[in-house]
Amino acid sequence: MLKRLAIKLSIAGFAIHLVLVFLSRELSHPPLIISAVGRNYLSTIATPFSFILFYEVLTLITALPASTPQSIVNQFEVVSLIFIRDVFKDIATASQDGGHHEQFHQALPLFLDMCSGLAIFLLVAIFQYVAFNRVKCAGDDELSNGVKKFIAQKKLVAIGLTVLLLSMAAYNLGIVIVHSYWSLLAGRSSFSEPNAFYYNDVFTAMIFTDVLILILSLGVSGRYEMVFRNAAFVLSIILLRFSLTEDHPYGAPLALFAMMIGILTLLVFNFHTRIRTDD
Repeated sequence: MLKRLAIKLSIAGFAIHLVLVFLSRELSHPPLIISAVGRNYLSTIATPFSFILFYEVLTLITALPASTPQSIVNQFEVVSLIFIRDVFKDIATASQDGGHHEQFHQALPLFLDMCSGLAIFLLVAIFQYVAFNRVKCAGDDELSNGVKKFIAQKKLVAIGLTVLLLSMAAYNLGIVIVHSYWSLLAGRSSFSEPNAFYYNDVFTAMIFTDVLILILSLGVSGRYEMVFRNAAFVLSIILLRFSLTEDHPYGAPLALFAMMIGILTLLVFNFHTRIRTDD
């Protein structure tokens, strides 16, 4: 149901944005609220991605009761989609500024972002492969009762996170509406960009959520390798959070480094688990 709603909103937002751009281009004196949308059709590509991203954020919540690696995978996927959406925005900006030589100059960082997005996509796949081909410890079955309690605790955390993220979304949307309203009253044809700060806040919330889950996981297992793995995952998410606020071109390399930390952590964790199983 939620996925169908996200698809419908994406299509509707895309269509409405296209119509507004068409009116902005065709009307001789378009109203300020229409001219604020701009005259570039390529800028509409990023609109459906905003709805898709919000849907992916909600999937972060549903992944919490599952395994910790699955939750980390979902967070990596959201970051990869954020970078891809930014690439579409860069394409729209490059297409409307200057001549061919200037467009080529602006396309160079765009190509770097596209390559970084592809690399992030690859690292997400590698992380999934390593995570879901892990070695099971011989003592895992003895922890079944503790695991059930841990899953129940994570479901409570997921409920609280749902309320928090929806409240943050409503608050940020209110700020955007108010800021855009006063900008139009002042005669400035511009809208505020909500995603720039909303997704930063989302990953800040996820950092504290991961720390809480790390603490709760001690009730299941206090094994050194398990504690270190979860702590390293928190460090990886912190670096991802920083990558969203870094200026070009430092954001994408920082995100890649954060994902490589997650992959290396899983590889070492599997090695530790294999040693424990052999003993």
